[in-house]
Amino acid sequence: MGNHCVTDDTNLTRRRFLALAGGTMAMAIAGPALGDKWPSRPIRFVTASGAGDPVDLQLREYLKALSPALGNVPMIVDNKVGAAGQIAAQSVLLAPPEGYDLLLASASFTITQSYFRKLPYRPMVDFTPVAMTGAAPVGLAIPASNPSRTLREWAAWARRQGGALNYASLGNGTVPHLYGFQLTNDVGFDATHIPYKGAGAGLMDLLRGQISFMMLDIVNLRPVLAKQQVRILAVTGNERSAYLPDVPTFKEQGFTGYDRTGWTALMARHGTPRDVVQRLNQSMDRTSATDEWRRKRAEVWSSWQPMAPDEIARQMQGDAAAWGELVRRVGVYGD
Repeated sequence: MGNHCVTDDTNLTRRRFLALAGGTMAMAIAGPALGDKWPSRPIRFVTASGAGDPVDLQLREYLKALSPALGNVPMIVDNKVGAAGQIAAQSVLLAPPEGYDLLLASASFTITQSYFRKLPYRPMVDFTPVAMTGAAPVGLAIPASNPSRTLREWAAWARRQGGALNYASLGNGTVPHLYGFQLTNDVGFDATHIPYKGAGAGLMDLLRGQISFMMLDIVNLRPVLAKQQVRILAVTGNERSAYLPDVPTFKEQGFTGYDRTGWTALMARHGTPRDVVQRLNQSMDRTSATDEWRRKRAEVWSSWQPMAPDEIARQMQGDAAAWGELVRRVGVYGD
């Protein structure tokens, strides 16, 4: 079993991307020389999240708290949505590795090198981890109108639908896409993959009943779950979420291979001076450890723990290996 895919038009070729983002390189080169004290000019934080998404909103709040630790230099959020984060990643790679252009990566970052056969960069080589910013399990969300109350009930219901189901994602090659694909294979039913550029649009169609299910992190699911507009039947990870103690994990319900969670981490281009990476890591960890930011994360159902750059790298390598094994096993690839 498997699923059909409605291909989005955001998977850019290298040539087309260079035409779109070439101006970024010119602006970066025009800035101060490497010898200047860092930071001496605005820092750009590039994210694949859409403006107004929960991740985007929290990033903007977080940067306000981080700014004093970095001399109150201006901090600019640059939303570059689409292509499973490729547009955002390549925008950072086109700028010099000086610590002024940074990427807020999501867990989908560790999928792209396996899923996209023509990826014009090497995620695990061309970037250096800086700091972990948050983590949350991925939940299986269905419309509240669906009669199923457990994962087993829903699986039986899905198999009876004769291939009429569909599922939403944040684009081809993202965590919601791959987990959704994995679920159709594990349960044994066909479904059409519908990629969206952001979580909001996919969730709205899920609420309307136009989408059958969605695998999405609980940070994005929280607002609609609070209004009882969706039902979460299972969460990824090895233990239940403290924010959803009544929702069992996939593992508890007999489904293996759903141990990876969603996360966000700040990345710098490979070659960024080590002292810049270390200062960013320490400044961000101190900000994240404050009572204020522990409370703010709890409000949106996000967790956090301090991690050194090499620890983040090891976690990402483990995730990349697991996603790569899934891609090869089910044979799903992008161009």
